[in-house]
Amino acid sequence: MKKTNNKGFSLVELIIVIAIMAILIGVLAPQYMRYVEKSRVSADKDLCDNVYNAMTAAAADPDNATTAPGPCSLTNLALTGTYGSDVLSTLGVSNVSAVEAKLKSKSFSGQNIRYSVDAMGNITISVSASAGTGISDIVIPEK
Repeated sequence: MKKTNNKGFSLVELIIVIAIMAILIGVLAPQYMRYVEKSRVSADKDLCDNVYNAMTAAAADPDNATTAPGPCSLTNLALTGTYGSDVLSTLGVSNVSAVEAKLKSKSFSGQNIRYSVDAMGNITISVSASAGTGISDIVIPEK
């Protein structure tokens, strides 16, 4: 019989590689979680921007002149009439709670999307961040 010289990795070498991988994961996992949360906050800002654009486009439609919101203070987003149905169809949802359910970050999940309309008809969308998150509120358009 011919003797083969098959040398594999020893158990010690495998344990060292696993230990190095565990250290790398331990160092990189928290940073990865921060990046994921930042991307969720960014997605929430994009959602608010989409709501703003949908409301602005629907308000510019002459057919919606009677149901578009007039000057008001900050209230929960309430979209009714042809104006509301145009906004919701632009956003691809059937009701306001479906829009608010799209808020995914820890800072904004479960919060209400609010709007205000000034005397000039300018729409402002806002969402308040949860207390203690260290994230600033979303206000569209930014001031």
